[in-house]
Amino acid sequence: MAEEKKVVLITGSSRGIGAALARSFAEKGYAVAINYLKSERAAGQLQEGIDARYGVGTAVAIRADVGSRSDVSQLFEQVTARLNRVDVLINTAGLNIDKPFLEMTDEDWSTVLGTILTGTFICSQEFARRYRGEAGHIITIGAVTALRGRKNGANYCSARAGILTLTKCMAMELAPRIRVNCVTPGYINTEEVIERYKLDEQENLKRALSSIPMSRLGTPEDVFQIINFIVNTSSYVTGQNYFVDGGSYMH
Repeated sequence: MAEEKKVVLITGSSRGIGAALARSFAEKGYAVAINYLKSERAAGQLQEGIDARYGVGTAVAIRADVGSRSDVSQLFEQVTARLNRVDVLINTAGLNIDKPFLEMTDEDWSTVLGTILTGTFICSQEFARRYRGEAGHIITIGAVTALRGRKNGANYCSARAGILTLTKCMAMELAPRIRVNCVTPGYINTEEVIERYKLDEQENLKRALSSIPMSRLGTPEDVFQIINFIVNTSSYVTGQNYFVDGGSYMH
């Protein structure tokens, strides 16, 4: 009888870094649960592509609002029913609603924190309550701007700053059965990053590259490499924040 595949659940994974991680974990032999909120078509195409390459049933795509306790509970129930287990949770769901601080509304604030910070809290708690193994993983996603701030992003930066402390708190309480670590990407070559920082404009790209000692944008594969290290190579690391930014933020 074939050994049952380990399962990774990646929130907000219909596109961008999350989608790339789904493909990379499938290549590593994992079954993959793709979570989306609005991008049903993209999630379905990602699932079909993974199944076509690695076998039918390797991936499932499930809609859920990560900021809703009932949605997340149902998400885990569906993943468990279809893939039997969840071994690794990666919290990539997030969004930006950028505005000057004095123009930011309560809704702008609560929507971003609700998805990034509350969503990570709810998903991580639901995972930890259900996990019965001895080597589980929660991966959170940070941001360099959580440490140095930026204009027009008080909500986003605050949410990501909260993630850093939440990671440490969870790591303390969930060890040793579940290890919790944060991965903080810098400029990663995804559609969302290119659009947000207008890196399709040569001057903006040149300015960004000048701040990166490695002299290039990162790739989703760079992000996967550090997550793969945490999950599949290391055994004595928890509560840490790993920068994947080409050296642009040294601390």
